Amino acid sequence: MKLISHLFIIPFLLLPAGVTGQTSAWDRWDQEVVRSLFTSRGIPYLNEEEQKVILFMNMARHDGALFAETFVKTFVEQNQVKNSSYLRSLYQDLKSVSGLPALIPEEDLTAVAQGHATRSGETGHVGHQEMQKRFAPLMGNPYDAWGENCSYGYEDAISIVITLLIDEGIRDAGHRKNILNRNYNSAGVAIRPHKSYRVNCVIDFGKRNRSDLNQVPY
Repeated sequence: MKLISHLFIIPFLLLPAGVTGQTSAWDRWDQEVVRSLFTSRGIPYLNEEEQKVILFMNMARHDGALFAETFVKTFVEQNQVKNSSYLRSLYQDLKSVSGLPALIPEEDLTAVAQGHATRSGETGHVGHQEMQKRFAPLMGNPYDAWGENCSYGYEDAISIVITLLIDEGIRDAGHRKNILNRNYNSAGVAIRPHKSYRVNCVIDFGKRNRSDLNQVPY
């Protein structure tokens, strides 16, 4: 599949498997708003799904209530997600999320994510091995804070983002908190094969101490 080059084809490329052609999830989203949130569009070191991971996270951060009513609802219905306490708490949390800064893709964070996703995939490991060591060169300059999400078994962006937001079984919903953390303004994403779970996705977040946060890199 070719990289996205025009916004008008997004509805047909981004819907979860099994719902291609259903554009209802997009009907309530203004295309200019989506375009402004697609900070990863065309970034050469991200593939199509990695670009879309950042887009979906940004949509949830921009208007959590609308994201819940559209994409989360569609995903839950199509995948028959159980109505657990985690799902209910996600709906509740998203109601209060609005106007968080869009995550800007960064090559250094992406390199950290790529390294961890590749090593985890080759060894079959899960988790955040040597996290402090991996982030050490970036701390203080240019990042004041950082975090990491890891997903296993999902290769499409919408499944990666929404399952991390639901965070089923994670007591403190730490993955959700990372995605919706208002302090983060930067991200790197890597989706790679995994020995045990077929595929894994690593998302690395950062709070970049810079003055150009309103500049969109395209």
